Amino acid sequence: MTRTAEAGWVRTPDTVGVAAPLRAVEQWQCEPDGDAMLLTARVGVHGDDPNLRGHFPGLAIFPGIFVIESLCQAMAHAFGWEAAGRPVLRTLRSVRFLAPLLDGDELTLRVTVTPAAGGGWSAKAVGTRLDGTVAARIRADFAAGRASDA
Repeated sequence: MTRTAEAGWVRTPDTVGVAAPLRAVEQWQCEPDGDAMLLTARVGVHGDDPNLRGHFPGLAIFPGIFVIESLCQAMAHAFGWEAAGRPVLRTLRSVRFLAPLLDGDELTLRVTVTPAAGGGWSAKAVGTRLDGTVAARIRADFAAGRASDA
């Protein structure tokens, strides 16, 4: 189930500049919180998505790598898609996949982003399903740069 964009949310275009054709964020919002930014992104799990074919036939599951891609795309939406300054994933400090995201579900990724010492950003994300179950926890570091710099 995909929600329509609500007030305060930014609906993303159908295509994105990276990882195309995977659209790992459908809408997002970002607000400051002291020195941090609170970033929230949503994406529906659509069993008929060609990216989910084979993962698994008859039981579509949103792959864990797509959850990480959701974090990367959310960071790019919030901090810019320009090649020279786009957030590029540098380090996955911790990743835990705790519950499956199935066809009809929606991932809501809540990310606390803080400036990292020496530049870039540190991100701490919690992904939940529609029923509120925590599906994933991620801690990662991003740098400003091009994907080829990763």
